[in-house]
Amino acid sequence: MNRLYSILLSGLLIFSAGSVNAAEKANVTLKDLPELHQEKHHKISCKRVFRELTETHYRQNLILDSQYFFNFYNDYLKNIDSYKILFLQRDVDNYLKDVRQLKRSILGCELDLPYIIFNDFEKLKFEQLTYSIDLLKSGGVDLTADDEFQYDRSKEKWPATASERMELWKKVVKYDLIKLILSGKTKEEAVKRLIKRYKSSLNFLSQSQSEDVFSVFENTMAHSYDPHSSYMSPEVSEEFLNDINLSLEGIGATLNSEDDTVTIVDLIPGGPAEKSKMLKPKDKIIGVGTSEKNIVDIVGIRLDEAVRLIRGPKDSTVYLQVQRGEGEASKIFIMSLVRDKIKMADRSASSEVIQVDGRKVGVLKVSSFYRGLTADTKKELTKLKNDGVSAVVIDLRGNGGGLVTEATTFTGLFIKKGPVVQVRGRADDVDSSNDEDDQIFYSGPLVVLIDRLSASASEIFAAAMQDYGRGILVGGNSFGKGTVQQVTPLARFYDLFNKDMGQLSYTIAKFYRVNGGSTQLKGVAPDIVFPSSFTYMKFGEQDMDNPLPWDSISADEYAVAGNVSKFVPALKSKHDERVKDLLDFKLLLEEVDEVRQVQDKKTVSLNLEKRLLKQKEDEARELKRVNLKLEEIGQPPIKKIADLPDDVKLPDVWKNEAVAIASDLASVSAE
Repeated sequence: MNRLYSILLSGLLIFSAGSVNAAEKANVTLKDLPELHQEKHHKISCKRVFRELTETHYRQNLILDSQYFFNFYNDYLKNIDSYKILFLQRDVDNYLKDVRQLKRSILGCELDLPYIIFNDFEKLKFEQLTYSIDLLKSGGVDLTADDEFQYDRSKEKWPATASERMELWKKVVKYDLIKLILSGKTKEEAVKRLIKRYKSSLNFLSQSQSEDVFSVFENTMAHSYDPHSSYMSPEVSEEFLNDINLSLEGIGATLNSEDDTVTIVDLIPGGPAEKSKMLKPKDKIIGVGTSEKNIVDIVGIRLDEAVRLIRGPKDSTVYLQVQRGEGEASKIFIMSLVRDKIKMADRSASSEVIQVDGRKVGVLKVSSFYRGLTADTKKELTKLKNDGVSAVVIDLRGNGGGLVTEATTFTGLFIKKGPVVQVRGRADDVDSSNDEDDQIFYSGPLVVLIDRLSASASEIFAAAMQDYGRGILVGGNSFGKGTVQQVTPLARFYDLFNKDMGQLSYTIAKFYRVNGGSTQLKGVAPDIVFPSSFTYMKFGEQDMDNPLPWDSISADEYAVAGNVSKFVPALKSKHDERVKDLLDFKLLLEEVDEVRQVQDKKTVSLNLEKRLLKQKEDEARELKRVNLKLEEIGQPPIKKIADLPDDVKLPDVWKNEAVAIASDLASVSAE
């Protein structure tokens, strides 16, 4: 229901019959929808959020004028009607006509308008769902016409007329129905499943609470300052603290609710989801079950209800039905995970030695900048040095960051001493985080492998290696998160009411490289770029709403440790020549091009026959690629993707090429 209502999650209670039965309750009428109003403590919370943002946020001087008020409410409307299929344009114009009312709600926390809008939304959502159920029951869904559906309507206008809106509702039903059929269901089974889903959504619509509206409003406020600031309701705050303490048992993922669907934000290193190698950020969990045949549809239900279905005790198994991609690229699969506690040992750095061109290259995998990483890395580097490696690759793919203190001491293992990152606060005060130890633990050839999911502390280290001339960066452009957040509880000891107030997480500073450039927005660019699907996907700081801009400050004083950049032309030439005829790279380029074509096309066919044909063609191409990879590693071919054995590891194209470049670097460095 609310794409900003997010929850941090290290795991997810065992099924309760009450939750499942509640989801399947049927006869909800308009009279069952609650009339939601602002609660007394919300006004106090709202004022405290506003005060923190306007007085202590990095962007505290944001101009709150009429244009800001209009933009704010457009975002608020999109956050509850993300497909833009419920409100009409005249409704939106009516909500925005009185700028004084917009101003009062934002500056004075008089929240009548956002609650009016939300109550109207619930009635329209009820109308859409009942229309969709009736349409399915009547058998009036025609999947033979050559209709197209624009599944990303974020840039579109709201419909102008009720008939235009109803046509969009009909297309959404077709879109949902075809996705279920493509997952392997007959049309009759898909219709039953979709009716059940819509009835479940109706039921949870009737369970909306005042806090839901307040959360959307306050998150819209926080996100208007930058995408990493957010309001955490009392319930979300509790989950956040549990995540920090690593006390929950579950799948190990950060989830939020996006377009009525539970969506994976990222995977916690060492957790079951990350170790499965089957889940990715942006995947949507659309069903949960205790077995493959007992899947409960969770599309449209409240996020906290979905959490209760997914979470469970250690060693219990949960089955997830996952949707990956949108439009023609959408595919649905079922997987199982054994819930577990997130152990620090599972997050530890690990290493391996790979032989290439007669040389040994060490690969150090770092999944996060956890407390103790530097000490663990010393042990791994000692093992690699004892094995006689000629070069080291540090694999930071998927590393979302962690402790800046660890990023600093970790960097210190590869340089003599000096600043690692500069931090500028809202008052333009600049501090440096410095490596004070003048010992270099590893001084040999170094390659750093990054991708779009490498963020924050990962970017600090990668940028330092580049600025100090210490290592060659390869892979893809990093995420671009160069901001610092702090969390502040909203409750005060003198509050007279017995209400938890939640917390506010907001941005207080920005990171800068030692050369003065920011890691914010642009991220860190590799010296040698590998092909990546992320190039064509909206996944990075630049694709988020209201990101802080890139800028620069004065360079810090630091002594360049080397000049590896002089080797880049020769290394790139060797790389280009090597991958020109390399099967793995040819297959990777083919996959990337397919993603590009899908991303360029913003619409999807609602003709079932065409979609089934497209699915068959896509599966055949994927199967052909997998069998070519299996042949390369001496494994027998498979007849369908589901037959791929769990213990077979297909070639890691990026890692293998990073190792080859490290070997080349060792060669040219010795000349």
